[in-house]
Amino acid sequence: MKIKDLCVALELFQAAANEHAKATEEGDYISANRNYKKIAAVITFIKAENALDSLLPYLNSKPVGVRIWASTYILPRYEKAGIKGLKEIVKSGGIHSLNAEMTLNEWKKGRLKL
Repeated sequence: MKIKDLCVALELFQAAANEHAKATEEGDYISANRNYKKIAAVITFIKAENALDSLLPYLNSKPVGVRIWASTYILPRYEKAGIKGLKEIVKSGGIHSLNAEMTLNEWKKGRLKL
């Protein structure tokens, strides 16, 4: 996937994050993996553009998938905001709260490579 524009990248991020969350909830690992690859490609582009701050507005997004991925990928530069976003998801309960909790634990231990 070749991404050339930040606006397009952010649209792809939202769509893939939503689909990843849905696939996670349904136990559809094939779709989850496919959408994770899209998220990773978008993040690679965003990092290359030095535009991680473009993910900050997604911390207030309604869809949990968008919030969890935005919170995760901003951790290296906006750690406080990322941790806050993940902690809010932890409080919500369900499978996404477990993912957020594991992400926080791995980040705190220094084992999360983004």
